[in-house]
Amino acid sequence: MNAESKRLAGAARGESGNALVAALLVLMVLTAAGVAFVAVTKSEKQISGNAVMATEAFYNAEAGISEGLYRMSFKKDSLNFIGPNGPETPGWGRYIVRASGASAMDPAVATLVSDGMDNDGDSFVDESGERYPEILSKQDADANGMRYPYVRVEYKTQGGQLVRYGDADQNALTPPKENFTYGAPMLRITASGKRGGATKVLEAEAVRFPLMSTESAMWTGTPLTLNGNAFWIDGHDHAMTAPYDTIPNAKAATGILTKGPKTDVSMTINQEDNVTGDGGEASVAQATFDYDFDALWNTLSVAAQNEYTGNQNWTGTSPQAGTLTNPAITVVKGDLGIKGTWTGYGILMVNGNLDMQGGSQFNGIVICTGVLDLAGGGPSDVAHIVGSVIAKGVVADNNTTGGAARIFYSSQAINNALTLNRYTLAWWRER
Repeated sequence: MNAESKRLAGAARGESGNALVAALLVLMVLTAAGVAFVAVTKSEKQISGNAVMATEAFYNAEAGISEGLYRMSFKKDSLNFIGPNGPETPGWGRYIVRASGASAMDPAVATLVSDGMDNDGDSFVDESGERYPEILSKQDADANGMRYPYVRVEYKTQGGQLVRYGDADQNALTPPKENFTYGAPMLRITASGKRGGATKVLEAEAVRFPLMSTESAMWTGTPLTLNGNAFWIDGHDHAMTAPYDTIPNAKAATGILTKGPKTDVSMTINQEDNVTGDGGEASVAQATFDYDFDALWNTLSVAAQNEYTGNQNWTGTSPQAGTLTNPAITVVKGDLGIKGTWTGYGILMVNGNLDMQGGSQFNGIVICTGVLDLAGGGPSDVAHIVGSVIAKGVVADNNTTGGAARIFYSSQAINNALTLNRYTLAWWRER
């Protein structure tokens, strides 16, 4: 082999070595890219999976809020209702849990020991380990079910007082708002949702929008006839249960509001002390608002637990129209006559005439679109309305010799009646 041939052979071997190095470098780059791609794909899949679990945890917490709202809204649903059967009190609350002891997962559970209120209903305040009682969720416990370990349901309080939502200024022309006196208590609901390793906590407040505004013992849309001087229409705020004492330091409402001028309520001198309330005796004022009775009828007839069509006559204890702890909306499309010792609670709307006599009594709000005739014939023969009366037509109080047809304004009875509307979310946030 001559020199030239040797030179060419050596060059060829050099180029072959360079190609091998280049191929190895390319292979290394491709391998690294493949490993990086697998790592990125795995990471993105994990991130996507975490996002899905976080979203499902959020939806589970939402479902907890929904169960809390429903189970506080309908007193008549005795299998599901979790609210108090007696008066609403500061410090009341419940935990809805999927398993006993799950309330311990609430990071704020320890605050109940030092909130200055009776949270477990045993009449003791801030004892060791105090917390809201637990009740089991209605959510099915299957593998695909919603997962919310606990839902904390409680009345909103401020300074140890219940915060309510309603007609705070007793003016039907202004919107309802938070206050300490009028309306149903506001709810605060906290729900924890879980899915896999993800946890979401939602906090919400809910209100019952008032079905109507009541600002007096009686509102009348036409001139009012008052007979005798044994009747009593009292705008001072009374307790909703016997003996119906006036509530100390409570704001008094007007005895009678009339759609027309004050002269539509004609009183003799001897009758002036039979109508009391804001301003003292002869407590009468012209209303600044009117009621849409058609809208009231449409709203209440849809929501009514008891509905009757045609003229009715009720005596004794039949038919039942709510109880003190479970008030009801009762509507009658026709005239209604009530005698004897019949009692009812909640809201009674009569789309016709209402004749109420004897010892009959209604605790809450009475609405009548026709003629309202209240009569009492003796010391034990008394027609009572504790709460408020809204009468579109002529109102005639036919007291004769003794006895008394009495209307006592009661914010407690009105608030109890207004709990018949369902709770609605006012706001929520992720905590």
